[in-house]
Amino acid sequence: MPRSNTHRPSDRVVVFGSINLDSSFRVASLPAPGETVITLSGSKGLGGKGANQAVAAARSGALVTFLGAVGDDDAGRQLLVALEAAGVETDFVRRLVSVESGSAMIVVDAIGQNQIVVSSGANALVDSQLAASVSQVIAEADVVIVQGELTEPATTAAIAAADAAGVRVIVNLAPYMEMGSALRTADPLVVNEVEASQLLGTVISDRGSALAFGPQLLEFCRSAVVTLGAEGAVIVDAQGARHLAAPVVAEVRDTTGAGDALVGVLGAALAHGLELEQALRAAVAAASQSVTVSGAAESYPRFSLDEIGVTQ
Repeated sequence: MPRSNTHRPSDRVVVFGSINLDSSFRVASLPAPGETVITLSGSKGLGGKGANQAVAAARSGALVTFLGAVGDDDAGRQLLVALEAAGVETDFVRRLVSVESGSAMIVVDAIGQNQIVVSSGANALVDSQLAASVSQVIAEADVVIVQGELTEPATTAAIAAADAAGVRVIVNLAPYMEMGSALRTADPLVVNEVEASQLLGTVISDRGSALAFGPQLLEFCRSAVVTLGAEGAVIVDAQGARHLAAPVVAEVRDTTGAGDALVGVLGAALAHGLELEQALRAAVAAASQSVTVSGAAESYPRFSLDEIGVTQ
């Protein structure tokens, strides 16, 4: 049963999550095991699922606060400046002494597919005590977004703080990790085919299997979204499972951060007061829009709910 939200929507989104310095490289083709390839171009910038989602929500017009941690290194300073430039509040981000900030290496091929390796750095030191220290910030949100890139104790503590305050929680179980009963608060739980398969113990590989097995996700959560890349997404709630198609785009340049764009815009749309299916339509459209540019957070375009055809 969906939770009843006693909050009056104010478009306020809190993201409790990861933040990394991304090093991105474009190549003609992804390297095979043992193969060395030469890059066509490279860049560095803001990344991490949490930071990406926060920026996507902010570029949808939401008031966004980011909760997480960086190191006291140059990368940490650069990351906070980039978040603030994107319109995300960073007052509650911890600067951890003698710790490196999170980082990621991303390799993208000519058709936009990618390989990603992450070094957690400061993200791995975010704990349940940090979640407890920002519980009041969480309680003031309309929507809280969490992912799987922080530790399970920290993430479940943030979920518990939101649930205790009656705040809607989006759980993006990426990468997959065990969260136990904390998932029951998710409204929605957002997973891709791989993560849905890991949770259910059943192979979900396309729209048909997502529609067939998606209803089983409600054993774990209040509502669910299975993302399907270019095929859009499947929504699962008390009304059943149904497919929402993605708009066709002229050119796919980079799929990095497309799922994060979907989650961030979904959070902004729900905070704006839209119903889940309507919010997901906006989020799917935004994810499709995001793949037409290279990079993630700092490359996201403005995601106007009005312009992509979704209004309250």
